[in-house]
Amino acid sequence: MDEKPLAELRENFQHFDRDRNGRIDFAEFVRLMDALQAELSEEEARIGFETIDRDGSGRIDFDEFHSWWSSR
Repeated sequence: MDEKPLAELRENFQHFDRDRNGRIDFAEFVRLMDALQAELSEEEARIGFETIDRDGSGRIDFDEFHSWWSSR
């Protein structure tokens, strides 16, 4: 990924990281999916969140987010 798109992706990630802890929790993820107009049920959102959260920490860090975004 080029530096400009990567910087834009990081900026978008940070926008949804409302508590600025460097990770997106489930509530922040739901807001992100709503912004993308994904129209997911809570169960679908939970499955998506757990899929992206590869280390099972209960939070999505930027590397996990970047990996998911790049594979779409």
